[in-house]
Amino acid sequence: MLANTIHRHNHFRVISSVTTRKEVIAAVSKLRPEIAVVSSRLQDGAFAGLLVLQELRSLQPRPRAIVLLDDDQSELVVEAFRNGASGIFCRTGATTEFHKCLQCVYEGQIWANNTQVEHIVTALMSSPVTKLIKTTLITTLSEREEEVARLVASGLSNGEVAERLSLSRHTVKNYLFSVFQKLGISTRVELVLYILSQGTGRESEQNEVAAETKFRMPA
Repeated sequence: MLANTIHRHNHFRVISSVTTRKEVIAAVSKLRPEIAVVSSRLQDGAFAGLLVLQELRSLQPRPRAIVLLDDDQSELVVEAFRNGASGIFCRTGATTEFHKCLQCVYEGQIWANNTQVEHIVTALMSSPVTKLIKTTLITTLSEREEEVARLVASGLSNGEVAERLSLSRHTVKNYLFSVFQKLGISTRVELVLYILSQGTGRESEQNEVAAETKFRMPA
């Protein structure tokens, strides 16, 4: 049914449909899709999809992952993003919203609804001092690295960042690689959480970040 929905409402093409963790990894490794839509619950178990996300992170090239949830359970939402998801969609959502989710993730942005974003922020606020915050005590991003990081965290693709800053895509990719190395992170979701956790002490800059840092959310 999901495959039929994608075919009917999107310009995307479904190249494989599998039901177990092993099959997902094998299909992604062989076919190299741009997007992997993974259910949190597979035939292997209720949380097998989260294990798939961990394995997808080691693949090159790595597909952007959308996780399908039965409901907005806070622990699953947080764990899905923590393990590398670029988007989360509940099975109870409208097919038109799923189309928007696919397109958003395809463009390199993050998809989450209001409830899911609240879960992420709540988890961030209630967590003890994390590796990300500790890292900032010993690592300082350059002015350009911070600029690139904030634009990427706002949802812009590498190409859009390059255009905004009048840089080449290759240069933006190098800056982003340096940011990830310095902060000890590996996904854009972790970068968003890092940016959200920072306080610059400069009101004007904070306002700019508040205006730019966003998740794509259903209206």
